[in-house]
Amino acid sequence: MIGFSDQPYRDFPPKPNRLIAAFLRWFNRRRYLPHTLRIDRVEVRGADALEASLRPTDKLLLLPNHSTHADAAILLEACRQAGLAPRFMAAYDVFLRSWLTAFVMQRLGAFSVDREGSDSRAMKRALAILTDPDPHAGDLTIFPEGNVYLQNDRITPFHDGAAFLALRAAKQLAEQGGRLLAVPVSIKVTHVEDVRAAVASRLGQLGRDVDAPVDPAAAPLEALRQVGQAALRRNLKHRGLPTPEEEDLPTLIRAAADRVLTSLEQKLGLPASVDADLIGRVRAARQAIHAVRLDASRAADHAAARAWADEAMVAFRIASYAGDYVADHPTVDRIAETAEKLAEDVYDREMPPLGVRRAVVRFNDAIDVGPYLSGRKTREATEALTRDVEAAVQDGVEQINAGSEHVGSQVWTDRLGAEE
Repeated sequence: MIGFSDQPYRDFPPKPNRLIAAFLRWFNRRRYLPHTLRIDRVEVRGADALEASLRPTDKLLLLPNHSTHADAAILLEACRQAGLAPRFMAAYDVFLRSWLTAFVMQRLGAFSVDREGSDSRAMKRALAILTDPDPHAGDLTIFPEGNVYLQNDRITPFHDGAAFLALRAAKQLAEQGGRLLAVPVSIKVTHVEDVRAAVASRLGQLGRDVDAPVDPAAAPLEALRQVGQAALRRNLKHRGLPTPEEEDLPTLIRAAADRVLTSLEQKLGLPASVDADLIGRVRAARQAIHAVRLDASRAADHAAARAWADEAMVAFRIASYAGDYVADHPTVDRIAETAEKLAEDVYDREMPPLGVRRAVVRFNDAIDVGPYLSGRKTREATEALTRDVEAAVQDGVEQINAGSEHVGSQVWTDRLGAEE
């Protein structure tokens, strides 16, 4: 996973330009997706049903999963095919990658948010988009997972900020006689090219780099486990932390992440929460660290905070692995994306695709947010909407997988094979 950024916050407002956006959508379809991201086609499902369910005054909040680095480009093309042109809310550090990235995103209507802090300006901007009665003002897209987890078949817990925003917008729209529809969007990227040799090559290189040579005769699952455990031991050793003794992989992952988090929480003065969700604990630690690093009055703590941020990233990377994800259903896709995830964590950079892929985007049944406001407290309504959207996205991914005949959906149980 790509590391956290604690660069000083900069606000990037949307600067939509129809002519530039039209060119960028063409470029995305013709060049960026097929050549850079190796996505040969974006197949859209459910767009007709969504359109048929809409009223003229409806506003849409698209809520997709975020399992690959290609998701934004994929969704941009899917929305083009569906006749939609939503704005995007994106982490501010994405805009800071380069002036060209910021220029492109802003002309497509994207705007920044500080996902680690309380960004009232971004929330007000999002609320204004969703409650603007002008149909040309557009709709909005938020990725509720917040990060790319490289785990396409299993949705990770959604942040509840998107649902909270949806409820506020729905209340205002109801006063205007309109509706806000939350649209769960399922994105699935699958390999249409056999990448088993490429996966074997990547795992072989990883094994050498973490001092855990991979036997070409090993099963893919065993090779992943071997490289992953070696990388974990290496990470913990570099930080002076012992590796837990657990043999069961899910238990080992939880124990290792808990060990890093417990140490970090003590340094930050956060309450002990060993029974809490690991990702939730990382998010709480990240918010505390982010606040310190952006506080000019705490300059004396900035050096320590940099070390804390590194520990939080280690904990996040460990906790982001589901120990049974591949073992539960060892398809080519799951093995390939886990190898990509391991490489990204070891080398701390985004890795190039291993082969040609197909993207399927499913617009699931829209959810009228208005009824969630009836008879519930805000917290209860937020949790219920978050839970229902998350479940719908997961169900959509499973429905896409059920009809897949591509090589990525095939179970891979034979030996890893010789390297290329």
